[in-house]
Amino acid sequence: MSTDRGPGHKKLGIWMSTSLVAGNMVGSGIFLLPATLAIYGGISLFGWFFSAMGAIFLALVFSRLSRRVSGVGGPYIYTRTAFGDLPGFLVAWGYWISIWCGNAAIATAGVGYLGVFIPSLTENPMLSGLTAIGLIWVFSWINTRGIREAGMVQLITTLLKIIPLVLIGSLGFLFFK
Repeated sequence: MSTDRGPGHKKLGIWMSTSLVAGNMVGSGIFLLPATLAIYGGISLFGWFFSAMGAIFLALVFSRLSRRVSGVGGPYIYTRTAFGDLPGFLVAWGYWISIWCGNAAIATAGVGYLGVFIPSLTENPMLSGLTAIGLIWVFSWINTRGIREAGMVQLITTLLKIIPLVLIGSLGFLFFK
């Protein structure tokens, strides 16, 4: 079977690929972390440090695994190669279910964030639920449009996540006591 997909084959560039990884690493919970750690004052920087180190170590583990195990499938292929078919299946199934839950959590968090600008979203549970479902459908539709379109949306949403974090983090040091 030939792997050549011809001239019409669409690829993700370096920026879209990087934003895909960064977008997966920077979830909606990162925006709640400052408020959660703020009550601890300056010591909360250790919380940020440990969170960052955990993310880096996890990235290093997956980096090493990707160099040692050839194939497509991420956690599934790594587990199947090391432990066999049943553990591989269980990891794939668990990962798949976690994606469902993660998408629901991200949509719910997104509606919560939108509620600051559109108060009726937080006041009306039906409207809130329909908006969350609508967000899931919109992003599902974008994914059906193609890899380049999904990559472009991923790039834009990652920039919308990263820029405020960098600005707040940088400006926060001006007010650090």
